Amino acid sequence: MNSRTFLLLLLVMSALGLRAQERFPQYGDPLGIPIYLSATFGEIRPNHIHAGIDIKTQGVEGKKVYAVADGYISRIGVSPYGYGNVLYVTHNDGYTSVYAHLQRFAGEIAKYVKEYQYKHKKFASQIYLDKDKFPVNKGDLIAYSGNSGGSGGPHLHFEIRHTLSEKPVNPMYFGYKIEDKVKPLIQGVSVYPLGEEATLEGSIKPIYFGVMGDNGRYSLKDKDFVYANGEIAFGIRTFDQVGTSNNKNGPYLYELFLDDMLAFQVEADSFSYSEPRYVNSLLDYRHYKQKKTSYVRTETDPFNKLQMIAKRNGTVTVEEGDTVNVRFKISDYAGNSSSIQFKLVGSAPAAVERPQHRRSEYFVKADGTMNADITIEDFSVSMERGTLFRDEWIQTGQRDEKGCCSRIFRFGTDEMTTFKNYIVSIRPEDKWTDYGKKMYIAYIDGKGKVSSLGGTMKNGRLEIETRNMGEFTIKIDSVAPKVSASNFKDGQSVSKMTSLRFKITDDMTGIETYDIYLDDVWVLGQYDAKNALLYYEFDEKIKKGTNNVKVIVTDVVGNKKTLNAKVVY
Repeated sequence: MNSRTFLLLLLVMSALGLRAQERFPQYGDPLGIPIYLSATFGEIRPNHIHAGIDIKTQGVEGKKVYAVADGYISRIGVSPYGYGNVLYVTHNDGYTSVYAHLQRFAGEIAKYVKEYQYKHKKFASQIYLDKDKFPVNKGDLIAYSGNSGGSGGPHLHFEIRHTLSEKPVNPMYFGYKIEDKVKPLIQGVSVYPLGEEATLEGSIKPIYFGVMGDNGRYSLKDKDFVYANGEIAFGIRTFDQVGTSNNKNGPYLYELFLDDMLAFQVEADSFSYSEPRYVNSLLDYRHYKQKKTSYVRTETDPFNKLQMIAKRNGTVTVEEGDTVNVRFKISDYAGNSSSIQFKLVGSAPAAVERPQHRRSEYFVKADGTMNADITIEDFSVSMERGTLFRDEWIQTGQRDEKGCCSRIFRFGTDEMTTFKNYIVSIRPEDKWTDYGKKMYIAYIDGKGKVSSLGGTMKNGRLEIETRNMGEFTIKIDSVAPKVSASNFKDGQSVSKMTSLRFKITDDMTGIETYDIYLDDVWVLGQYDAKNALLYYEFDEKIKKGTNNVKVIVTDVVGNKKTLNAKVVY
């Protein structure tokens, strides 16, 4: 093979994406039931890219979960949040499979996890294992499906990652077949004027178009062309349904063609776990915050490094007299595709009034060379290079409100977003400094909802790292969590029950620790955060006769609540 032919082959492989470049092993079924998906790999969501496939479990928990290939259990996770109960199986071929939101672990694995939790006296655990501890063969029972952690309903979240890089890879590459003849649905198209001079239909505002059509062929509703001048970008609102599943899933491939030349492409093949926040740059984030609908934008911001964006030339400059043919093509993994096309017609430059920036607005350069550090009286922010996706005008301000330990300071709005955390620092008013560790930085969103960001006192200022933009202030949390028994009463016989259950809640900074004791001996309390439930499943620690029960719950700033009761077993 000569060098020219080899180069051509490399270019073709690059154009075809990861699927053509790697030879993937073919894995077994993780559940042993027909595969129906409630979420696809690479789904583009605000703040998040879906890193696996969600397999339906027929609406119930407790389905058997099997290892998809030979290997060993390398990691076990238990958490009231995120993946909940999760297993990681490292295989002998360079990949690791992940099984999340499990109800429970199987056999010796479950026994080992419980022993670990008792040894360390904690429920939430991350356990890393040697390869000889739990070797598994393809088809071995390892767990049971569930709804733990941040799950919104019974299912198995299934991932496959490159073992060395830990980058998730589309599991569909590994031999999973789902009959699918349903074409993606296109719901809307957006067009954006960019920069200082561009206009669209004589305005500087973006336009969101309704669409009409079906069976893969769509057009703008009541319109064939759009008048434009200057640099223009586009967006599309779409979803896919996999086979007979009625869930609104993400497509596999987004493509934009300008005059039949591929200009922009997003492929759901693989990404890094350092990348998901780039998705807010890919989305029309401001419109999402306003309308709760998601458009994928074709303009790639300078600091958006998302590797799923395979082609990044999604803008076009239109001059008077130009005509540009615009076509979106949306495809699913099975190869079903839908398209919509229209024309841009170049119009004369329009004289429009541009917004005037106030003195309270700061022009912040994303490369960190201008206004990376801003101080406004007792409030300051500090951003490093690449915190923002692009250069931004950021509005600031301040106001007073009762119940706060500082003024309320504004830095941007909740319709803006960042990639990296930046530092927010606020000095409390002198009269509140004695409250020390009870203080926290509160975030106020555009609807007035208050939430805690926590904070650490440094040199007389409370400091946090955050990606939120909007309003910030300092508040005090002096209220202890609430704890109540939910399935028994003080002094009750529980001999016919299998567990003790408690409702635990906290109004502001959130629950930090939760401990259950029987006759002053620590027992394993399992915490289901989304249902505010703490429970102890009976084991050898509960004794015949009367047991003194004590539950101690603390919040993030150290407020503590204790419940005491007696039960007869």
